[in-house]
Amino acid sequence: MEWTDPELAFSPDECNCNFKLYRSIDGFVKAEGERWPEFTLFNQQERRWTQNELMHVTPDGTATYFERFWVTLQAPDFNFREYPFDEQQFFVRIDAIYPETVYVYTPWEEKTAIGSQLGEEEWYITAYHTTIDRVNLTSVNSRYSFGYLARRHLEFYILRILIPIGIIIVLTYIPFLLKDFGKRADIASANLLLFIAFNFTIANDLPRLGYLTFLDAILVTTFVISGLTVIYNLYLKWLATKEQMEIAERIDRIMIWLYPLAYLLAIGLILIHF
Repeated sequence: MEWTDPELAFSPDECNCNFKLYRSIDGFVKAEGERWPEFTLFNQQERRWTQNELMHVTPDGTATYFERFWVTLQAPDFNFREYPFDEQQFFVRIDAIYPETVYVYTPWEEKTAIGSQLGEEEWYITAYHTTIDRVNLTSVNSRYSFGYLARRHLEFYILRILIPIGIIIVLTYIPFLLKDFGKRADIASANLLLFIAFNFTIANDLPRLGYLTFLDAILVTTFVISGLTVIYNLYLKWLATKEQMEIAERIDRIMIWLYPLAYLLAIGLILIHF
């Protein structure tokens, strides 16, 4: 932060120095007084760990405050409905302790940027911005918000989740080409067990939410259709044992086309909804 306070002005001749440097806020307060643009991180979740801090004061009363720290921040604006194709907003919200009659934040454009290596393996930054708002804290206070948009790297979800789901769907459809309804029922049951095992495997990688996400809808749809496929093949097997093979084959000629259409319709509805 940088600000100008006439009470901080000094003569270089008096201190035989071109600037004053304080290595802590306490040192600055003891020497210059208690008034400086104190702030609070509005969405701070845990303790802020400060690596170092500096106060630099020039003869005209211009002060620059630098702090290097790390902290965990809350992100209450998340919406995971389109997960894993979601775009999320992250914010650093800084509230001034003093009212706007004393200090008002303004963006420091040349010092506001995203580092080229910011982010984690799961995210990449798409855009960032700064905004200045007014909030009621002690009276009317200034709030500085630095926000950025981030999207997920999709390689993990495509290779580890979506492609395996596609393979399971294909494996569930292949038995429709067989005429032995008994074997078809066995294969469909095995595919359903395979999907259940796969679902348990990826469960820890999915967010636990109170609403359905895009990926949840895909998994639920696959599970329901796979279960119905097992029931359908067991029904055909039952018809065959009742010597009603002709009826079973007639139904099967229709279902061999309805099965992929059911998946396409379900996926279409999911895309429209999410």
